[in-house]
Amino acid sequence: MSPLVLGGGPAALEASRHLPGAVIVPQAWHAEPGRLWVEDRGGLRALLFDRLLVLDDVPLILAALGCTFDGGAPVVDGYGETSQPGIFAAGPALGVTGPEAPVQARIAALALAGQPAGPGIAARPRPLPAQERLDPVALAGLLEGPPGPARDDAVLAQCALIGPVAFALPVGLAALAAMAGEMPDPLPVQSDAGGLA
Repeated sequence: MSPLVLGGGPAALEASRHLPGAVIVPQAWHAEPGRLWVEDRGGLRALLFDRLLVLDDVPLILAALGCTFDGGAPVVDGYGETSQPGIFAAGPALGVTGPEAPVQARIAALALAGQPAGPGIAARPRPLPAQERLDPVALAGLLEGPPGPARDDAVLAQCALIGPVAFALPVGLAALAAMAGEMPDPLPVQSDAGGLA
């Protein structure tokens, strides 16, 4: 199975140089362990992976995969590996931009390929808003809000309170429902004309 690289730009280009055969995915809709959900012209589909390098600033994808966070940033070792084996993060995924992002992408890509090039990756923590635990309906409303750093930080603050899997499951069910295609024909209305026997 080919590794997946989630992201674009100079960091993804650098990672692809060190991961021949890797599938580059510019955007993802959701993630579950071993599956990255993408939406393209063919519709919604799952790409299977055993190794993943996340370069985009998509903290909810990493949280859905069960990665540990500290200060709003995923916890990684010096090679970019997260708390989940085989899942790496670098560059914008860690709050790092500019010329340092491709450098981190190279280190993480080499480590993912089994050829560590020396440690040098560190996340830049960002403060999360103080939050009280939301009820499930309010959390669902938060997830349906417009994407962006404010929403992501609010969701990560909830993850710190209740755990990452708590919000990932409903989205995973939505992904399955979206793959169902057409709805089945409705059953005819049944009447109680015969009464109960």
